[in-house]
Amino acid sequence: MPQTRRVQAKIRLTLAAGKASPAPPIGPVLGQRGINIQQFCKAFNAATSALAEGVPVTTRVIVYSDRTFDISIGTVPTAHLVREALRKAGRGFITPSDTADIARAKLPSLNTNSLDCAIRTIAGTVRSMHTAIADAGH
Repeated sequence: MPQTRRVQAKIRLTLAAGKASPAPPIGPVLGQRGINIQQFCKAFNAATSALAEGVPVTTRVIVYSDRTFDISIGTVPTAHLVREALRKAGRGFITPSDTADIARAKLPSLNTNSLDCAIRTIAGTVRSMHTAIADAGH
């Protein structure tokens, strides 16, 4: 009779793409669950090789009772994309087109399929960061 794998833990981390190493925060969190940290680092760095190095990504790790794991790489956090847009533009506000671009990038991870709803969600995040969205006239 084959053994079934039981889920032992679900861990959510925000890690820099391509820069996983056994140092904290990865080592202590995964080490106490019995995961081979070097194996995780190699798998994570390979999975994020298509992304720009150092960009933070939300990562979900499911640890099984036989000490194996599955990695799920999410999208870049919205706050990082907003700060990147502000830095690139060199101004203190975001344009509606910047907001739409961020919404398109985040659409797979949002709980909506509508671009308009995604734009409103991103606009709420922008406002919570005390950043203005420029009118179409700017």
